[in-house]
Amino acid sequence: MTKTVEEFTARRVTYETSLPISTVIARLDEELSKATAGPALFKMLSQIRTKQDLVDGVHEINGGRDFAFFSVISHHNWLRGYTGNPDVPGIHLYQFGNPLIAQTMLQYDLRAGLHVPPRLLVLEKADHSGTQVVWISPSTLIAVPENGVAHAQLKEAAEVLDAKVEQMVAKVTAV
Repeated sequence: MTKTVEEFTARRVTYETSLPISTVIARLDEELSKATAGPALFKMLSQIRTKQDLVDGVHEINGGRDFAFFSVISHHNWLRGYTGNPDVPGIHLYQFGNPLIAQTMLQYDLRAGLHVPPRLLVLEKADHSGTQVVWISPSTLIAVPENGVAHAQLKEAAEVLDAKVEQMVAKVTAV
């Protein structure tokens, strides 16, 4: 048995908006095709037999958008019960993605699957004056340098994902 530990630097990005969390969540759910994704996406993925099956299935579920909804964990629900504080701000952890984008990275390093699909946190400001959307730039998690050098094509593919995530967040947080 061997053990390898690699330290690396990640980049956390936060967009802040005056929009209420309900508006940001509604926009994000729409952008991720939440109504048609989630369980339907997992079912479709389990039945893929060809590349064309995947292409057609993804486009059917996400309606041609960059991403589809995978899941959400609403941490505020259990935190309110655990702390006894009904005023815990809304905290929603979204997992979203696109297998067609994922394969652009997985083809270079299967360990990219550790951070595919990506996640983002939608956080209600404590004073209810707006919302923050927080995520880690996927490229800083996926294209981790080995021996000081990142795989160039993997880094390039992950940076495309960075841009797509940021574009989506900018859209759902725009005032």
